Amino acid sequence: MYKYHHPTPIIIKLTDELGFRLRQKAAEQIVVNQNRTGAERGSSEEQGFGALAEMVIRNKFEMPEVNPEGHPLGFDVLLPSGVKLDVKCRGGALPFKEKYESSDGIAREAKHNFFARQIHDEKLDADIYLMTHLETPSKRTLPGTTRQKKWVLYVCGWVSKERVLREGVYLPRGSLTEQGKTWFTYRGQQIEFYNRNLNGLEKIEDLLNIEPADVEKDKKHHGDFNLTSVDAVRITHDLIGRGILGEKHLAFIQKETGVDKIVKPILHPNQYFHLLRWLKKKGELTDEELQKAEGVLKEEPFEGI
Repeated sequence: MYKYHHPTPIIIKLTDELGFRLRQKAAEQIVVNQNRTGAERGSSEEQGFGALAEMVIRNKFEMPEVNPEGHPLGFDVLLPSGVKLDVKCRGGALPFKEKYESSDGIAREAKHNFFARQIHDEKLDADIYLMTHLETPSKRTLPGTTRQKKWVLYVCGWVSKERVLREGVYLPRGSLTEQGKTWFTYRGQQIEFYNRNLNGLEKIEDLLNIEPADVEKDKKHHGDFNLTSVDAVRITHDLIGRGILGEKHLAFIQKETGVDKIVKPILHPNQYFHLLRWLKKKGELTDEELQKAEGVLKEEPFEGI
């Protein structure tokens, strides 16, 4: 049986002889087996990262590093108990962190992403997903070189497919998301699922202890919300303004999240002050009200390049 652990990532460096060999093998595999059809999926580069993550896990299990020809597409590893495990991996230049610092001094919790069409495809019949992150150098084409030191795999934890479907947040193309100090829009249909809601591992081999009963238990488990704490506060403020929620809901959210600071808005504060000064010119805003805004938001003047 699986024993729960907090989802603190297990760090596996892929810069030694074994790591470089696996990187070479992943590069070779993706040339032969790149998936260009079916549900929305990553680029060839991203598929290479996924192949590498899968090979690392299979190597840890002392299994053949590549599945035999004809292996089902829906999952990567059949665990001893018969549970079907699919390894998910996204790559990036930054190391994986459970929380990312932001300019307002409030950390943003880490999340994982799924391609929505893959999760909703019944033919892709994985029971659980293993979430990983690959830290890459700036020149991140596999296999890279033996001199590069930023090939690091972070193994974060697992979750059942049913719980991702039930609790994950679907975001259509063009949806805005935040990571630390940066914003970006999604080019594909995504499902966000937060790292804190995963089932963590003490060691990779813990995955071999997962049984169908553990999967069934996770299917019924109700985790925390799949938002950053900051976004939960932002949404509450917005719904108060729309007359849906009240101050008691804000107090509850702030208590649950521990966020009692003023969170930065999605739009830049300069846009807020532009509107406030327009209202003042129209005689609809007092000096006192403008000063109140200045105590909450910080205007940013141009200071040169």
